[in-house]
Amino acid sequence: MQRLIRSATQEDLDTCVYIAGVFHEGSQFKDVTTYNPEDAYAHAVFSLKSENKLFLVYEVDGTVVGFFIAGRHPVVWNRQEYVSTEELFYILPEHKSPRAALKFFRLWERWCLDHGTLFMSFTPTSFVDENLDRWDSFCHAIDFQRGGVYYKKVLKNAD
Repeated sequence: MQRLIRSATQEDLDTCVYIAGVFHEGSQFKDVTTYNPEDAYAHAVFSLKSENKLFLVYEVDGTVVGFFIAGRHPVVWNRQEYVSTEELFYILPEHKSPRAALKFFRLWERWCLDHGTLFMSFTPTSFVDENLDRWDSFCHAIDFQRGGVYYKKVLKNAD
């Protein structure tokens, strides 16, 4: 079995949009937001073209089975300093791999260092509750420290 993590290309976008749909269907966002493949595709194109986005894919035997997108933006109080935030990260369940996750994060860290980024932020919001201890262990193993707590308030009636 051949596994590879690489930069996304235009040819990967349809598959990434499909994978994002699978993510949405199983996530906490399913009952609050409507998944729109056209908008997901537009965001994928934007992420692919932006110099302030990192867009990686995970391939198994030549098939894309996961992706990772992070963004880089100036600090609110100093437009000369940058921080980076993970935006979307998902691997299809049948291909979940801690090694692939680790590689995504290591490549993200390298990209941040190469772009003079001061701070990386990862806020897992879906598929975490049942795996909180594993995420804590993973994050601490790669030198991420807990930086707060995530709260949400749903304003849309999700009937």
